[in-house]
Amino acid sequence: MSDIPHCHAESFRSPEEHALGLPQLNQQYLQTGPGRYDGYLQQFRLDDEVFVYRERLNVPILQEGWVKKGCRMFGIPVPLESRTTLYGRAIGASIGHLASGGEFSTQSSGPSEHVGIVLGESTFATCAEYLGGIASLHWTDHRLLEVSPQARQHVAAGILGSLLALEGNPEALAFPAARMSARDDILERLLCLLIDAEAPRRRVNVTQMTYSEVVNRCREFVQANPTQPVGVLELCAQVRVSPRTLQTAFVEVAGVTPHVYLRAIRLSWVRKLLRQTSADRLQIKDAAARWGFVHMGRFAADYNRMFGYLPSETARASHGRGARG
Repeated sequence: MSDIPHCHAESFRSPEEHALGLPQLNQQYLQTGPGRYDGYLQQFRLDDEVFVYRERLNVPILQEGWVKKGCRMFGIPVPLESRTTLYGRAIGASIGHLASGGEFSTQSSGPSEHVGIVLGESTFATCAEYLGGIASLHWTDHRLLEVSPQARQHVAAGILGSLLALEGNPEALAFPAARMSARDDILERLLCLLIDAEAPRRRVNVTQMTYSEVVNRCREFVQANPTQPVGVLELCAQVRVSPRTLQTAFVEVAGVTPHVYLRAIRLSWVRKLLRQTSADRLQIKDAAARWGFVHMGRFAADYNRMFGYLPSETARASHGRGARG
C-alpha cells in the first residue's frame, strides 16, 4: 500500500507540499484564510493494508482529490466538535468515510486536526464480516457516518494515545509483533466505532446544511471559472441568496467573509502557479494578471497578508520541476 517507513513525521511550510505527503490520496490543498502555513503529518505503516496518520493544519484549507484504488479511508476529527465540511455538509460529530476511488472536497474554517485510518480492501472485507457482513452495512456508499459523540470521543482519545506511544518508541515498529499489536489495537477501536455507525439521517440541522450548501455551490462556480474574477454580487445571483445570507454562510462554514475567501482562492492559485513555474519562464506580474490582480502594490500586500511573505520570496520551480518546501 505504501513505501514509506513504518513511522514518519514531517512538517510542511506550504500546502502544496503537504498535499503530496499522503501516498494513498491524490489531492491538492488551497489555502483559504490568512496565515503563514505550518502543517504537520505523522504516518504509521503497520502492515501492507493498514496505514494510520495524524494531520494538523493551522489555517483554513480547501482539500480536494480522491482516494486511490484499493484503499478505503476513515477520518476522525479531533477535537470532538469540528467545523470542517465534507462536500458542503458539516461534519459535526460524525466521521468521514471514503471508499476506493471516492472523491472528496473538505473545507476547514480554521486550525484543524484529524486522524485517518486507511485500510486495504481485503482488510476492510474482514472488518465487514466482524460487523455482520458487507450486506448489512448500509453506509458503504456514504461519505459521512453518524456515530455516538461519546463513542467518537472515546475512540479518538484511544487512537491518539496509541499513536503517541508509537511516536515515543518508533524503534519498536521494526519488530513485526509490535506492529501487529498496534494494528490490532487501532482496528479494534475503529470497529467499536463502526459497529453502531449509521448513514446520515434525513433530519439534519437545516441552517447549517443551507450555509454549507451555499459555500459549496460558490466554490464550485469559482473553480468552474478559474480565470474570471468573481464578485460577491455575482455569487449572490448564481446561488440565489441575499448578500447577508452569503456573508453569514461563509463566516459560519469557512471562517472568513466571501470577499476574503474569493481573494484567498485566487491568491492561492497565483502562488501555486509561481511554485510550478521557473522565474525565467513566468514573471510575478504575469502570474498575478492571470488571476485578475492588476495593481501590483496591492497584490503584494494581499499576498503578504495571506501567506506571511512577499511574492518575490516564494520558492520557484527550477529545471522544469516544482518548488519544494
